[in-house]
Amino acid sequence: MKTGHSPLARLEALSRKKRPVIAGLMSGTSMDGLDIAFCHVDGQAGGKRRMEMLAAHTAPMPDRFRPRIEQAMEGDLVEAARLDIELGRWYAEATLDLARKHGIAVDLVGSHGQTVCHEHGRTTLQIGEPGFLANRLDCVVAHDFRRGDVVAGGCGAPLVPIFDRLVMGLDDAAVLSVNIGGIANLTIVPPLHRSNEEPLAFDCGPGNMVIDRIVERRTNGTTLFDEGGAEAARGRVNEKLLAELMTHPFVTAEAPKSAGREQFGREFTDALVERASPQSDSDWQDLLATVTAWTAECIIAAARGKRIERAFIAGGGAHNTTLMARLRHGLAGVEFTHPDETGIDPDFKEALAFALLAQLLIEGEPANVPRATGAAGPALLGRLTFPDGSSSLDRG
Repeated sequence: MKTGHSPLARLEALSRKKRPVIAGLMSGTSMDGLDIAFCHVDGQAGGKRRMEMLAAHTAPMPDRFRPRIEQAMEGDLVEAARLDIELGRWYAEATLDLARKHGIAVDLVGSHGQTVCHEHGRTTLQIGEPGFLANRLDCVVAHDFRRGDVVAGGCGAPLVPIFDRLVMGLDDAAVLSVNIGGIANLTIVPPLHRSNEEPLAFDCGPGNMVIDRIVERRTNGTTLFDEGGAEAARGRVNEKLLAELMTHPFVTAEAPKSAGREQFGREFTDALVERASPQSDSDWQDLLATVTAWTAECIIAAARGKRIERAFIAGGGAHNTTLMARLRHGLAGVEFTHPDETGIDPDFKEALAFALLAQLLIEGEPANVPRATGAAGPALLGRLTFPDGSSSLDRG
């Protein structure tokens, strides 16, 4: 979208474009790749939205990044600064490659970045320098979405509830929208005819994070996840250990709340493995069965007692059949919605959500849900970076 070097000229051209192509980018706590989704966002400001996905791809996380991201999470400031540049460059090349493959000209990018620090109610930091995206794709980039909510007194998470309300909500049914990434989070969207009622949303516990780390430990890093929940399906749930895990302080805490590797990362999981001390294949399978059940039970407990008629499950955990079977059993009576009915690919829901957040920022629409994040009120989320060396314009 070549409109000269003026940021204002670019914004004016973007606001006039009827159906801009927006790229949503998400790299989550699982650190397994960069989800890229190209889409149109239809619908009027203040009303329900529809997403049309044009193309999508998950670029696998290069092996060189994962241990360094973990190092940055442990407080290595120099490593975080270096990764900010290197990840930003990789995001740009991966997105440009997909755009060229499909012959798509991108008008706007919504980039979440890679979280390296998230302290509930205190601070949050995502890295991945957006200037590389802006310059390589020659378009406006929206980024740094979470800190606007922190400034407004919130936790900076969860941010997907606005997507769940505007895109996943139904006129006459209460919807449970769950994303099982590294962390499991949920949104309960009231029927849209009750338009004055905000969604209830929060992180409810570990998603794939603990499962993945146990698999990594068992295989000495040769395998990073339990495909389809196959190993968990071969094990038996340790009900005593499961009951203890359900008393974890985060799981029992009241919302609003948000979690990350600080609660359920390597340190927590390694201690759990040492305590369980698995020796045989069956021991490892029992441990996997137990933590897989834990992920499901955290979601079930969080939804218990709420009005829910339809459920939509997204994220990598949606492919874990062992986890999904336990969820369906625990949420008996709830109709599980197939992705085809929504038009939303569950593997790219969060990438699409950040595309929507980018569009809302351009429109000047607040995008946080104060009931979910604990913010004092609505806030614009994100900052804008322009190509050609122009400075970042804070809109949040």
